[in-house]
Amino acid sequence: FLTPFLILVSIFYVVPAILTIVMSFTGLDSSFVWEFNNFKNFRKILLDPNTLTIVRNTCIFVGVAIVCTVCLDLMFAVLTTYFIKVDRYSSLFKSILMIPMITPAVVYSVLWIWLLEASENGVVNKIYMAFGGQQALNWIAKYPMQIVLVATVLTSIAYGTTIFSSAIKSIPENQFKAAHIDGAGEWEIIKSIILPNIRYHIQFIALWETLGLLTNYVTILLITNGGPGIKTEVWALSAYHKAFTDQQYGYGAAISLVLILIVLVLMMLINKVMQKQNER
Repeated sequence: FLTPFLILVSIFYVVPAILTIVMSFTGLDSSFVWEFNNFKNFRKILLDPNTLTIVRNTCIFVGVAIVCTVCLDLMFAVLTTYFIKVDRYSSLFKSILMIPMITPAVVYSVLWIWLLEASENGVVNKIYMAFGGQQALNWIAKYPMQIVLVATVLTSIAYGTTIFSSAIKSIPENQFKAAHIDGAGEWEIIKSIILPNIRYHIQFIALWETLGLLTNYVTILLITNGGPGIKTEVWALSAYHKAFTDQQYGYGAAISLVLILIVLVLMMLINKVMQKQNER
């Protein structure tokens, strides 16, 4: 019974993964000549003057996005589950949060480009000039990293909010009643009851978002394409550009392999930390 699925997984996941590993040790380019060059591609990564900038961009992008996403997820989950008791209103609010997540990436990115159009006809520029702005700004060129961060975070809020809301609903009601009887304030209830009860869900979302953000580049590709210059070029996008724009397939595969190794190491470290916390 499992054989058809195992064949599909092997063809579309296992085989491409093996080919990527093999390709990373070759100088494969547009000529499609497979010549092994040992660790030349990895040395090239270390010697590339843009590598440090790309690593810094990746750390900023992933770090800021995770913190903002988890904090907003918690805020919206508590708001729509603990403070808003009527399911109809909370469901409506969550549905609005879902819109960026379910919108196709191309449509979503085009909407951002349209809103931030550099001319006086741009929606954001119209608002900006109505409040005293002297001239239209090229928002994407001036604040590229901030824009891709906001666009990325908005697509991630709904998933974490849903997970946290479900976790909060599973907390026994008598804990809240006991806290109110003891005279606990709302912040004390959030800090002492809600957060401890959903700590495993917070860990899961943090891990999930970390892995997703490290390999995510679609929004950045469509809005800024890594620019201006390489101001928003992250590691995964760099692999895409090297492989499919510059047609340096072996070099792009090597960048991807480094990313895979980083993700594996990060997963093991996070799992160790979680295990120690669980033991405590």
